[in-house]
Amino acid sequence: MLNLMMPSSLNTVSLSLTLAVFISVMDAAALYSSMEELTETSGDELQDVDIKSPPTGKQKWHLMAQKLHKDVETLRDEQFEKDFKEMVNMTSFEGVKISTPLLKASDGCLSRNFSTERCLGRIYSVLTWYKDHMSYIERENLTSTLMNDAKHRTKRLLDSINNQLKLRNIQVEGISSTPLPVGSAWTRKTAVHSILFNFTSVMIDTCRAINYMSQRKSGHGHHGEDRKRPSEFVSGNN
Repeated sequence: MLNLMMPSSLNTVSLSLTLAVFISVMDAAALYSSMEELTETSGDELQDVDIKSPPTGKQKWHLMAQKLHKDVETLRDEQFEKDFKEMVNMTSFEGVKISTPLLKASDGCLSRNFSTERCLGRIYSVLTWYKDHMSYIERENLTSTLMNDAKHRTKRLLDSINNQLKLRNIQVEGISSTPLPVGSAWTRKTAVHSILFNFTSVMIDTCRAINYMSQRKSGHGHHGEDRKRPSEFVSGNN
């Protein structure tokens, strides 16, 4: 009886060890992202646009944002795989991560204080910051076609938002910027990961906000506030 049970026991032990190693590797890869996360998105999941019929102008706007989100997310994952795949102790990132613009609770993109004017203006300012720093990311030799797609789609989305801002006569304030790190290769790589990680978070929140604005009925509440409230797009912790 003992001999009959031994192969099964050995298989169980082998499977347990394999799972333990896999989970350890996945935890290590995710640790920096958990430390970097400056927003916790909440509310509805990203909504896919129904394209069974030709998309409307508003749906095209949302599709544009979704494609840019996918591009940036893919660039983030590619850069992490290329530069940090072998890292086991990720705590060394904590001292070199950088802060980049995000959508905050005061930007009018929350359910409790949603304002199309303020939210659009902030999205435009934040995306402009990332567009202006694309050249810094390009130096890391990521997939050129994907990088070009991200640059092109960022510009197109900005142009689309700018048209809405002009129609609504919304004034936008720029975001002041400090020079990005130009020290060691390690410092630059961690800075690029900070940018791509936060850019991905911005695009998640932007897609949700644009999806809501694309679906809502026309008309605004008093003082530019929308009457109908969306579910929360970004965390109130920012």
